[in-house]
Order: sequence, then C-alpha cells, then structure tokens
Amino acid sequence: MPKSEENTNFWVKERLDELNVPYTVESDMSDYMKESLKGAAKTTSKSNFGKPDFEIEKYNVPVIIEDKSDIKHLVSENKDGIKLDDKSVSNYAVNGGLNYAQSMIRSGKYDQVVFIAVAGVDENIEVKVYYTFDGNSQPKLMENYRNFNFLENKDVFDEFINNAKLTSAEKHRILIKTRSDLNKQAKNLNKLMNNLNITADNRVIYVSGALLAMQPVEQRSTGRIIGQGLTPNDLTGSELYGKKDGQQIVNQIESYLNAREIPNSKVDLMMISFNMIKSDPDHDRKTNLDRTVSKLINGEASVNKQIFTFIYENIFKSIDATKGVLDIMGEMYSEFLKYALGDGKGIGIVLTPPYITKMMAEIEDVNLDSHVMDLATGSAGFLIASMSIMIDDANRKLIKNSSQAKDKIEHIKH
Repeated sequence: MPKSEENTNFWVKERLDELNVPYTVESDMSDYMKESLKGAAKTTSKSNFGKPDFEIEKYNVPVIIEDKSDIKHLVSENKDGIKLDDKSVSNYAVNGGLNYAQSMIRSGKYDQVVFIAVAGVDENIEVKVYYTFDGNSQPKLMENYRNFNFLENKDVFDEFINNAKLTSAEKHRILIKTRSDLNKQAKNLNKLMNNLNITADNRVIYVSGALLAMQPVEQRSTGRIIGQGLTPNDLTGSELYGKKDGQQIVNQIESYLNAREIPNSKVDLMMISFNMIKSDPDHDRKTNLDRTVSKLINGEASVNKQIFTFIYENIFKSIDATKGVLDIMGEMYSEFLKYALGDGKGIGIVLTPPYITKMMAEIEDVNLDSHVMDLATGSAGFLIASMSIMIDDANRKLIKNSSQAKDKIEHIKH
C-alpha cells in the first residue's frame, strides 16, 4: 500500500478512535457481512468477497468506509450519477463504496447500508456520507454530514437514519425510474436476441431459465442454501462435455427446481422446454460480441453467455434490488413479451395489464389468509397481484418485521 494511502487510513482510524467507535479492517468483518459481500471484489473475476477499508457493525444498520489518498479520486460521475464500471469502482472512493453497499443489499442480508467515502491526505481531506436503500438505485447523499460525528452513539446514529430515510415522493421517483429502466432493458434484450438469431418462441424460455439459474439453490424443506446461483463468470466457453455454457445453465435450472421439491413429473415437463438452451452447439461456441454486451464482457463469448450476462447485469440485479415491488417485474415481463412475441395470441398468451389484475384482487377482498387460483396462468399477473396484497395485509395486521409476519409471508410465498 502506498505511504499516502496509509496516511489516509491512519486519519480514518484516528477519527473512529476519538469517537470510541469499534470497527474492523477489511477481512476482519463478521462472517455475516462477508457472506453479503460475496462476488463484490474489485477484481476481474469478482469471485471473492469484497473488502471495504473499514466496517462498523455496532448499530442496526451497517456502515462501511472506503478511502483513497488522492482527493481527485473521491468520486467519478456522469449524467446518470455515480459510475459503476470496473475502473471507477477500483479507483474512486465513492464508487467503490457504492459497489459494496449495493452488493450487501442484493444479498438479501441487509435492506439499508450507510457508506462513507474519504479522499485526500493531511489537511486536504474530503468526506462524503451516503445512505443506500436498495441494490440498484443511486444512493442518497447526506449533504449535511461531512464528518464521522454521527457515529458517536446510538441516539445520534438513529437520528441520522431518520433523516436519511426516503420520503414517499422520493420512493415514488425511484419506482418510476426503475420501471422505466426495466422496460427499456426489455426492448434491448429482444434486440440482442434478434441479433443473435434466437427465435421469438424460444426467447421467453431463455429469460425464465436464466433467471432461475441465477437464484441461490435453497432446499425448501430446511430453508438451507445448498448452492450458489450461476453468474456470468461461471460460463467460460468450455468445449468439454458437461461444461459447455448451455449445459451449465440447464444443469443449474434442474438443481434449483429439484431443491424446491417440486414433483418429478413437473420438473421433467419443465426441463423438456429448458433443454432447448443447450440444444444448439453453435450457441456454445465463442464468437464476437454483440454491441449490446460489448461493455459487459471482455473478449469473445458464446451466444449463451452473452444473453445470460445481459439478463444478469440489467434485469436480475434490478429485480433483486426492488424487493417488494412485485408489479414492476410483471410490467417488465409484459414489455418483454410484447417485443418478443408481438401480441402473443399466436401461442395463446393474452396479457392482462397490471392495474386490472390488482383491481380484480382488491374486488375479491384478497387478504393474508386467502387461497387464490388462476386457471389460465400466463405471466402469472393475477397471482402476483394477489400475493402482493396478501403480503401487505400480513405486514399490516401482524406488525411488519415481526417473527409472526415473516413466517406468514414465507408461507404465502410458498
């Protein structure tokens, strides 16, 4: 580590020691936090867990600190906000801190993270404090906080969190932007699949299969995670039997479905469709990158990896980040189907707008104890609308975040 960066680290330690705030340095964090930072390392492979410069786990919201010795390396931004390309994440304090914070939230282990960015040495040091509330949106800059004093004790920290939490108007703006971004990505995904010669009737299978393969493999009966989800880095373009990109995706889908303890007859039926992903050997051969994914992958990649990477970076991460916003995913899927299949009537898909499915569920007085059946399930819009209302009802009647509410919501989802 350069001496100048050691000086910045020493400055941070002095401030924390003055406030008597317990902290850990890099990999000394708790195993729980390490788990939340899996795949967030600032390396090309990103396979290791990320290591912020400092971590504070004293309060009910985690705080991480990322520092740089050069004040010019505080933050890199463009018109869309803080940049998250590999170079920016590695070289700038704010960008690196946001990368870690979003990863922690996407893991499902935290729903909010505070990160502090420090840059400079000696008397020329600047501090920025951010509140991160989901795994995809830009964070909230706490402009009135320019030092570490809000970490001094629980009362001061709780006041900071109260000031940081979003207003209804702020949340609404974020949801509108998320919906708009996902619909835009649905169009781009169809363009990519068209360029890579994926037929219209196979595109839905690719999307649904990829999203299943990305999920952690959780054993339904025990709730135990027995395997991690597939990532783009797992797809190497190998020509070995069993290791080809398409085979890996299909094998992961089957592992996920079996762990959910779905009857074998149903798994077999679904796998007949998903096996299409590995059926074309041309889709497993490395080839030039489509322009749509050229910034996401280095070098050549198979058709399967290009599609998988696009879905992972532009859709899966957004879905993971918008916890509780079930209708947004439904809208994105509807938008995707519209571009993939035209009106969908040729294969029997007629999509019901989300505002209709929600209205119907409300008319039926769906509540936390309801049983809902959809005899003509297409994109599952009615079921998703009903589940969303049932979850809201459980949070309202059983007190949000209570063990009773959590158990009921888990039951509703199953």
